[in-house]
Amino acid sequence: MSRWYFIISVCLLSAGLPLQAEERDPLSQIRKDLEYLASEECEGRGLKTKGIEKAAEYIAKEFEKAGLKPANPNGSYFQEFPVKLTFLLDGPHEFSVKIGSQDKPVEKKGEHNKQFRVAGLSGNASFEGDLVFAGYGISDAKKYDDYANIDVKGKAVIILRKAPRSGAKKDTAIFTPEEAQRYSSLTAKIETAIKKGAGAVVFLNHADESQEDLLPSFDYATGDGSQKIPIFFAKRSFVESFLPEKIKDLESKIDKEGKPSSMVVKDCKVKLQASVQAKEIKAKNVVGYLEGAGDFAKESIVFGAHYDHLGRGEAGSRVPNSTDIHHGADDNASGTSGLIELARRYGEQKNRKGRRLIFIAFSGEEKGLLGSKYYAKNPIFPIKDTVAMLNMDMIGRVREDSDTKKDVLEVGGVGSAKNFEQLLDEANKKFDFKLSKTKSGTGPSDHTSFYLEGVPVYFFFSKMHSEYHTPRDTADTINVKGILKVVNLVDHLATQISSAKERPEYVKGMGSSLNLGGAGGGPKLGVMPGYDDSNTKGMPVDGVVSGGAAEKAGVKSGDFIIGIAGTPVKNVQDYMKAMSSQKKGEEIEIEIERNGKKMKLKVTPQ
Repeated sequence: MSRWYFIISVCLLSAGLPLQAEERDPLSQIRKDLEYLASEECEGRGLKTKGIEKAAEYIAKEFEKAGLKPANPNGSYFQEFPVKLTFLLDGPHEFSVKIGSQDKPVEKKGEHNKQFRVAGLSGNASFEGDLVFAGYGISDAKKYDDYANIDVKGKAVIILRKAPRSGAKKDTAIFTPEEAQRYSSLTAKIETAIKKGAGAVVFLNHADESQEDLLPSFDYATGDGSQKIPIFFAKRSFVESFLPEKIKDLESKIDKEGKPSSMVVKDCKVKLQASVQAKEIKAKNVVGYLEGAGDFAKESIVFGAHYDHLGRGEAGSRVPNSTDIHHGADDNASGTSGLIELARRYGEQKNRKGRRLIFIAFSGEEKGLLGSKYYAKNPIFPIKDTVAMLNMDMIGRVREDSDTKKDVLEVGGVGSAKNFEQLLDEANKKFDFKLSKTKSGTGPSDHTSFYLEGVPVYFFFSKMHSEYHTPRDTADTINVKGILKVVNLVDHLATQISSAKERPEYVKGMGSSLNLGGAGGGPKLGVMPGYDDSNTKGMPVDGVVSGGAAEKAGVKSGDFIIGIAGTPVKNVQDYMKAMSSQKKGEEIEIEIERNGKKMKLKVTPQ
């Protein structure tokens, strides 16, 4: 590996890269930037942490040192935008149980963060009443129904995570993998419990997670504060202290018989209280720019990378019970470090001719591309004059292909402009990556927000790995030379675009891989959901993929989806749940609201 990169570094020097970049040792500077952004001081750069503020200040200072001008008219590098988040208050939080006769009950009190923890999906609410064990909290009338023979109205329900016979072979499984995934989500189980009339929900870890039995963090699954009931995670050992049967025995019985084992816990009263507050915070994009010069000075190229991550185990963590710092070295301190390197490189150039260069470190990407969507809808420089966006997300794990020994790199968006694939192939003659190319201009990163506004895009990504969205994504796992090599490719492409007489010609309909309309490989409408949960009148449509199911049905950007196949939709969570139960290729009816007028449309999810 090191020998290969020595050869590449020699080749890049001969490719006409700026000599001053080599003199100032970009590898050391990239490593320094990355190690700081992925440090404990930055706390995983979660939106609620003080660390993300430190990261934003660091990026702004590096932009300033590189010679970038602050993009905001007020002289600031920060473009603020609102995000509504749910916060855990200091208290009171209570989980107490009275067992036995009313005359002489035995009381047990759980300790918050030890025996139980308030879930981020909880409402600011309290409950007092009876307790029910409701198995896996699943209600499928045809296959399996934990609520079939039990009344939970006005009661607290204890629910196991995952699904019965989780991981079983096809011939013994109760549900298909898609059904199991849908039924296993916390939001689906909460929705079902509320429909059945439950007054509170207590989740227990599945048997697979029972050895350590860790409590998920408050931020592991967050809502908008609109729930009206308390929702907790609890230790199995604590709950077993007042259940008449051991949890593992109940699980084994369900898995063996394939039937529910729900029951009312007799002579047991519980008291639950969760103190939660939803409030709006100001997140920050960090935006700097360099003036253009010449005939195309008023046109812009955007370099982008998101700098936010998962803090101490926010929604999206692949270690759901962890409250450790999720350092996000690859995701996306790597791309942000590359962005800063590009800022330094172009800032060093004297008398540069070409289009304006805008450098944006986005926040809120992990919450649904919030920062890039905000910029694309509220651009500091006109979006119609933005000729290309080059997005770097997870470029820190460049690895050799075992057969060709070439470095592997995935590049998306090659079909988003007529000449982008040809331009990339020509550039790669100097860099010799083994390219994995996708034509789509959309995907789970910030370039999507620009493509949906008519801007051609490139997306650079060094592939997935086992440390993704875990605390193990640390600086010591990063290939810094690989980052530099990707940066050099991005630089080469941007230089070509910056000085070309013709701006790249945008190609519509390259959004087939947009994965924001359903979970995993599920059915998609081809829309960019709005993530503003402060309203409950429907899910805002922030963008529509050209050629997608929604566009064909007549859905437009600015509409609100208020119903899917007869299920009301108030926000993006409702939308995701409703879409997860649909099937590809089967026509459904959706209801939308446009300028205050409601209408129904027929659409076939793709």
